[in-house]
Amino acid sequence: MKVLIIIVVLMNVIGCSTQPTNDYQPKSTLETTTKSSPSQNFKEMVPIGTWEGISRSGAEFKVLKIMSNNQHSLTSYNIASGMQFQKSVSFTNKDIECDKFNCHIYTHTADEKLPLKITLTKFVDQDYLVTEAVRLASEGIYSTSYGLKTVKAKTIPERFIAQETEKLTAIASIHKNKRFGYWSGILEISNEDQLKFVTLDYQPGQVATFTVYTPGLPYQAKMNFKPEWLQQNNGELTTKLKGALFASEMTLRYPLRDVIKGDFEQRFERYPERLISNGNFRLSRVKPLEDYKLPKWLKPLLQKLE
Repeated sequence: MKVLIIIVVLMNVIGCSTQPTNDYQPKSTLETTTKSSPSQNFKEMVPIGTWEGISRSGAEFKVLKIMSNNQHSLTSYNIASGMQFQKSVSFTNKDIECDKFNCHIYTHTADEKLPLKITLTKFVDQDYLVTEAVRLASEGIYSTSYGLKTVKAKTIPERFIAQETEKLTAIASIHKNKRFGYWSGILEISNEDQLKFVTLDYQPGQVATFTVYTPGLPYQAKMNFKPEWLQQNNGELTTKLKGALFASEMTLRYPLRDVIKGDFEQRFERYPERLISNGNFRLSRVKPLEDYKLPKWLKPLLQKLE
């Protein structure tokens, strides 16, 4: 009798141990959960937030905003104009499809209204590699790629427009055909992939300001030089820089009237023979808004080509 009781108890114990727990999901359930609706995947892979970065193609500063109200946007700011021009595409959750690797946004370009596919690939923390693909009227595909950094505060375009627009407008209307003026462009550091937004406020008789904005960071690096520090040699202007520990020397070249190409170096102050970092930049003269408008005689010609 005792043996029979022990066998029954063992059978009950074994039976209990083989019952599925609440933490276990069979394979079919896992597959169903993974292949959820686009809106569910969207919430998992593209959280609410803001990202920013620079696209070398077209020299544009990009800002991606994913909003809690389901009204999302990707805005492109024209860097050469000092961000005076911008265009934006909008989309909602229903325009997004996600898989295990990417999220694809299906919308249209802001100007020509051509089909646009934006692919987000998460690669570091909350940062993204973005690929934009546009189907042209000729049925060809044009694509470009760039990186986006997550933003916790105001974006660089928001800060720049609020702080610099008034000064930029005043300077642009005065200095049009000289080496002075307000300049805006893209900077890159050797052996680094991330591009930076850079400006040069250069006016006669005043301390010039060279400012570098890094996507994802809430602050900028400002450096200054006095006009008397400039040394000319074979068409180049070289000067030392004081201020942020980003660059200690800069060289400017004017290949065109409205273009500056330059290099920069950062060296130890006590040991100038030691190079910390270096890179290059390209700046465009920021012009008054009216200078960007197409002449009246050109508009009819362009309309005929459409």
